Amino acid sequence: MSSLTEASDGAFAAPQQRIQRDRWFYSVAAFILLFFLIAGFQHFYLEGRGFDGNKVPSAVLGTVLVHGLSLTVWVILFFVQSVLIGTNNKLLHMKLGWGAAIVGAVVAVSGPIVAVVSVRLRGSMPIFGMSYPQFMLPMFTEMLAFTGFVLLGLSFRKTNLEAHRAMMVLATLAVISGATARTDFVSKLLGENTWWGLYGGPFILGAAFLLVRSLLLRRLDRPLALGYAALVVLYVAGVYAALTPTWGRIAAVLVGR
Repeated sequence: MSSLTEASDGAFAAPQQRIQRDRWFYSVAAFILLFFLIAGFQHFYLEGRGFDGNKVPSAVLGTVLVHGLSLTVWVILFFVQSVLIGTNNKLLHMKLGWGAAIVGAVVAVSGPIVAVVSVRLRGSMPIFGMSYPQFMLPMFTEMLAFTGFVLLGLSFRKTNLEAHRAMMVLATLAVISGATARTDFVSKLLGENTWWGLYGGPFILGAAFLLVRSLLLRRLDRPLALGYAALVVLYVAGVYAALTPTWGRIAAVLVGR
């Protein structure tokens, strides 16, 4: 009888332990993304410097600050929300959810504005194997992916928690390329002269998250896998579309040239 009880307790404990490890997966993933955000944008936070190492001009500083700070708050909230899930504090998680949605809206609206003013400011300066007018399309693409994942995450919050969490991971991953590309050891590893230097970081992180998550589940996390695949396809397509004459004409209209 005792052996039967021990077996039953063990069978119950194993799924509980797996569920707990699975919950903490999101906290660890969020911490990693927060680490890259801080490491990549430390010069912006501490010195007000942009990607080129120069001070952000006062003419666009306000717009850049709104976008940069809202993006920072988003990643911090994502980390806090993930820890709340890990500690099973669902009530506070739900209360903070709509605040995070508002912050996400600020990120989504300010992002394209920053993209346009950046091109007006930097002209045809080369970046990741593109000119800045070409690079504007990848910047737009990131905001499109972020907005799409946030909206999907909100739509799944009551019907499919696995998909909800996957979409929020992907939303944050979608806007982390600027931080990973600015992180010294990442830029040295991936280079700065091709689009891989921009997207290699989030692509590698996304693949690692998918692998670990699926190992914890002992099956493929389908929402995360499908979203990650869509992200990769969208970003690669955006890069190649940016190099076309058609986008060149559209970019010229957007920046008023």
